[in-house]
Amino acid sequence: VELLLQLIRGERKLVDVCREHDLKQSEVEGWMDTFVKGGERSLKARAEDEQAAHEAEVRELRAKIGELVLELDARKKLAALSGKPETAF
Repeated sequence: VELLLQLIRGERKLVDVCREHDLKQSEVEGWMDTFVKGGERSLKARAEDEQAAHEAEVRELRAKIGELVLELDARKKLAALSGKPETAF
């Protein structure tokens, strides 16, 4: 992995790495491509996970708001029927 990172960052030349480790350029290029694509997938998955968590939180908060609105409406109706102020409930 460190070799791939050095190549991607431009710290080492592909030709030198291949010669030093007796590797084919096409093989190392394939590894680099796989490495980069894996990183892209990982970043996309993380973004999708964060988006899903955000959407779940929004759903929960909307549900709680709905509950509170229903409770407030019920208190208002009870206050109207009993003639007492809403704060008494």
